[in-house]
Amino acid sequence: MIKQLQHIVSISEHAFFSITAAALEAYEIARLNSLVIPHVPIESYGNLWGYEAQSKRGERVLHVSMADIETSADCKPGSVEPNNESFILKRDLIDRFRPELEYLGDFHSHPYDLVNDNVKSALQVEDQECYRFSPSDIRHVKALKETRRYRVGLVTTVFKSDKGRRLKDEYVRVETENYSCIRFSYDKFTIWIKAHVYGEKNAIDDQRVALLCPAIGFHLGMIEGE
Repeated sequence: MIKQLQHIVSISEHAFFSITAAALEAYEIARLNSLVIPHVPIESYGNLWGYEAQSKRGERVLHVSMADIETSADCKPGSVEPNNESFILKRDLIDRFRPELEYLGDFHSHPYDLVNDNVKSALQVEDQECYRFSPSDIRHVKALKETRRYRVGLVTTVFKSDKGRRLKDEYVRVETENYSCIRFSYDKFTIWIKAHVYGEKNAIDDQRVALLCPAIGFHLGMIEGE
């Protein structure tokens, strides 16, 4: 295990499917009220529900059990505006039927393509670190933390290409020992999921965070074995 790792984000199979499906649907399927030709991919948005625990080594573990898709959010190609009434509805529903779960944070997607963004390859997305929080994302989290206990923000970045080499499914390690972002391929898509973890006040440094997604093979063994 890397020495400075102190925070683990673990995504359940159910949550992984919801987050990925939402990002792909927002990318591929045009909404009836925004039939633009050519189709412009938009962002997706939802809330994360789960619990906080501790590993046997003492790391803080944030387990994302469920992810809801906020259909009332105002989703656009480069931004998304959540609906607070939707959050209250989901919060109360979770409390009634899954009271063991608590609010952990939210997720949204970053869609990129050649036509609308002039992004030519998955390597370009990665080199420009488009999978990270944008400045507006950071402001969004800062505002949410004033009223909610926000601990995890997940960004699902999607790029589609009909050609180009397929990148290996692996952790994106721009810096040494950074396991907070995973990359995998599906069909013609390259998809990144990046975890941003927060303490009581500030964001946690990426090198102290590991993102686990056992559903597609990203688990602690991949880190401990290196």
